[in-house]
Amino acid sequence: MSYLQLGRVVRSVDSLLRQRQGIRDFTDDAECLFRISLARLPGNLSLSDGTAIGEGDPVIELHLWNEHLPAMPDAGPSPAWAVRLARQTAKSLFLLDHYLEREPALDDVAGLFGLPPFGSRIGEVQMARTGKRFGFELLDGGQDGTVHMVFDSMLLWGLGWTFNRPALRSKTWLRHRYRLWISRAGLHARYHDWRPGPASNRH
Repeated sequence: MSYLQLGRVVRSVDSLLRQRQGIRDFTDDAECLFRISLARLPGNLSLSDGTAIGEGDPVIELHLWNEHLPAMPDAGPSPAWAVRLARQTAKSLFLLDHYLEREPALDDVAGLFGLPPFGSRIGEVQMARTGKRFGFELLDGGQDGTVHMVFDSMLLWGLGWTFNRPALRSKTWLRHRYRLWISRAGLHARYHDWRPGPASNRH
């Protein structure tokens, strides 16, 4: 299989999985880093700001929009790349907050979470620190199960190879996912009035 054919296969699998999981765009902004899907909480959850989410309540899951990730330099992460990634992340959450305001069907959503991958379980501390920078908290270790992790890692590698190949150089093959949460109220308070520029760097 050629590199071109492999890229097409990865894109097709990614598109199929998005359809099956109900993952959709909420903006056409080319800098947005997230797509979303609606899920139901499998158990009760309490966030640090006092938000309580009950079993079966609707929550929003964030999914990386791979095509919109800033390309990592061939030499690896640079300060300019990190600044751009942070700005796009904040802007994406700003766009999401305003989208939620316009969607009455999502009024019952009290929390949002993402499952970002990391190359080692030792990275849990770093993941918690990164999440906190954007207002998220790490509440559990994410998805378990060796078989699921292996297949998930294969897909992540394929997506990285297709959309952002230089980023693979600094990552191990096997990836763990960590569950980061932010309340709807926390998202609104932190990002509703976000603006690009020096003031946004506090995030």
